[in-house]
Amino acid sequence: MNSNNRKIALVTGANGGLGRVISRELIKSGCRVILSCRPGSEGMKFCRSLVSEYGEETVSVLEMDLSSLDSVRQAALILKDKEDHLDILVNNAGMLGWKPEITPEGYEMHNVVNCLGPVTFTWLVKPLLGRGSRVINTVSVMLRRGKIPVYFPLPQEKFNRFERYACSKLAFTLCSIRMASLWKEEGICVNMVDPGIVNTPIIKMHKWVDPLADVFFRPVIRQAPRGASTTVYLALDPSVEGVSGKLFKDRKPVRLPSGLSAIQSLDSVWSFFITLNTYGNKQ
Repeated sequence: MNSNNRKIALVTGANGGLGRVISRELIKSGCRVILSCRPGSEGMKFCRSLVSEYGEETVSVLEMDLSSLDSVRQAALILKDKEDHLDILVNNAGMLGWKPEITPEGYEMHNVVNCLGPVTFTWLVKPLLGRGSRVINTVSVMLRRGKIPVYFPLPQEKFNRFERYACSKLAFTLCSIRMASLWKEEGICVNMVDPGIVNTPIIKMHKWVDPLADVFFRPVIRQAPRGASTTVYLALDPSVEGVSGKLFKDRKPVRLPSGLSAIQSLDSVWSFFITLNTYGNKQ
């Protein structure tokens, strides 16, 4: 395929279990893929190995730390300086932490890595997106248990890792719905994907901490290729051209929680995001 005719895709968390599969499948489909990983991470070795395997014309690396909004903004500037358009953006990176952590800006870590970071990046690189571009945001079934506190995205006194994770994935879903609505007329599609419970380092670590987890999760744990298949489907398949604002699992649309787009949390999360990107961290 002529390099000028390749679709350009960017995958965040390209070094993770899902990210590796997604990146390889997009490369094999003929895309030129930009692999986004944390600076200095071991994952950069994997990214550079793909560059070596497929060539610089097919694969490149963009360093970005989603836990730092300054890093996110810098990465967006670098991308816009190097590229003139982006066909596919896969916001795949995410985290499930074990202890309370606060970002350099003073926000709860899950809320930034799983929501504000990727939403900020998507918003800033929007000039590269055009009619036919596809944005795929990785959420989770846990969004259905999420609650947005009035002090979002600040940390709370009592830390519960699953509550923080669910909150961040719900917030990411709400922002995805808003972007899909705002960009519909421009032909930019924004969809969400629930990959299921995937056999990644997060699950392996949980089994090490709690051996019973293997007993409970084994029937529903899926391997990375199956978890990644819906993301690749949304990125490439002609049958979903023009589809936007939907949640998919196993290549099929699934119903979002009833009334999700009408709850006040949507406005509060989006208002904070707009304020953040208008005034920075000084609001």
